[in-house]
Amino acid sequence: MTTVLEAMNMPAFVLAPLSGILMAAATASTTAGATVAAQTFAPTLISGGVSGLAAAAMIHAGATVLDSLPHGSFFHATGGAVNMSIGDRMKIIPFEAAIGITSTIVSVILYLVLH
Repeated sequence: MTTVLEAMNMPAFVLAPLSGILMAAATASTTAGATVAAQTFAPTLISGGVSGLAAAAMIHAGATVLDSLPHGSFFHATGGAVNMSIGDRMKIIPFEAAIGITSTIVSVILYLVLH
């Protein structure tokens, strides 16, 4: 990921939300995604000039974008709690992703304004 961002001439802070999004998609969990992203990319972010607090906020926000995919427990727990079919539960994913991407955009804007 860092090589791709460097090749695209992107600033270091972009790695924080992007890693949160991708790691949460891989794990289908906000907690696991944010943990894996932070453990993997924190040294790179900090050496790139992003504060620990800002990196953590953007990683966590990014991890909420794709945290409810079907291979995670949240997907099944929330659908099962209201006796929802898998097909109906799948229809909710775009709305959950929209909420996550909105909070991610807000966290990036706040970083840019406060940085």
